[in-house]
Amino acid sequence: MTQEPAKNEVITLIDRAKSHDLGVDFLVNGALDAVAMTFGVHAFVVDAARDELGKPEVANLWVDCKRAV
Repeated sequence: MTQEPAKNEVITLIDRAKSHDLGVDFLVNGALDAVAMTFGVHAFVVDAARDELGKPEVANLWVDCKRAV
C-alpha cells in the first residue's frame, strides 16, 4: 500500500521550508528522517515535496528564489 499525502500537505511543507532557518536545501538534501522530524510530517510528505520541487516549473522558481537571496 502506498501512501500519498494531500497536495496541501506538500505545499505547506514547502512553504514552511522556505521560511525555516535550514531552508529548502535541507528539505531537498537532508536525511529523510531528520527532515520529517524537523517539520513534524511523515516521510511520505517529505518524499512528495521533494518530487514536487524536482518538477521543472517548481525547480526553476526555487532557483529564481535562491538568486534573489
